Amino acid sequence: MKKVSCQQIFSPALLVLKVSIILLILPVSKSFSSLAPNLDGDSQPNRVKFSECMADVQEVTGGWEQQQMNSAATAICNARKAHAKEKARFIGAISKLAKQYEGYTNHGFDKHVEVATQDAWNIVKSCIEFKEGFTHPHNVAIYQVPNDVRKSCYAMAAGLVESQLIVSK
Repeated sequence: MKKVSCQQIFSPALLVLKVSIILLILPVSKSFSSLAPNLDGDSQPNRVKFSECMADVQEVTGGWEQQQMNSAATAICNARKAHAKEKARFIGAISKLAKQYEGYTNHGFDKHVEVATQDAWNIVKSCIEFKEGFTHPHNVAIYQVPNDVRKSCYAMAAGLVESQLIVSK
């Protein structure tokens, strides 16, 4: 058995990653978090620091001027942040829907929330698969386009889920 030190377990980078994962999962109840499909591109840590985006740009470009690389890195970071924002909005909407119908046995609404949640995740997954079937990004677009696709799919699904929330006056 390999011996692991406390320093390895609680390193700052690992701690930040663990906290980020917990915060992403926390808004969704246990029964609904298991319904989320593994959407390629969502399971990776969201690299939104400019230095991380620049490293990605440098990895796939050659001979670009600094201004072009800065612009590309900024665009990638913005796409990643927008993707994360819309995903959080979607997860928040599902969480609100679950709370809203908790205990509402009339017409089986309480039972339908789990099915509706799975359907919402399937809509996101199908949207991503549909849109990515029409994309073939090159260079820095391999980092930007998937985030733009996911952002639009999460936004569409969030709007759909939000349309089913009861608005109180």
